[in-house]
Amino acid sequence: MRYRMTMGEPLEFTADTDAEFLGTLRGKHMYAKPDDEGFLRQLAASACEWTGESIDFSSISAYKSSLMRAGVLEVVDASV
Repeated sequence: MRYRMTMGEPLEFTADTDAEFLGTLRGKHMYAKPDDEGFLRQLAASACEWTGESIDFSSISAYKSSLMRAGVLEVVDASV
């Protein structure tokens, strides 16, 4: 899938799995936590500050769904 994230500078990227999704974000993050759980919590805190919405970080898919509901993540091409 091709995603577009619009928190700060827009980011468009392709990720076929949750691991690829998180890996892409980790690669773009200057101070990424080394473990997935900590990094997801870190991302959710930033997203919460940015959007003013509650962001679920219980799983990568829950995080993505929360971002979509908050209007800062969209799937721009599901066929990629």
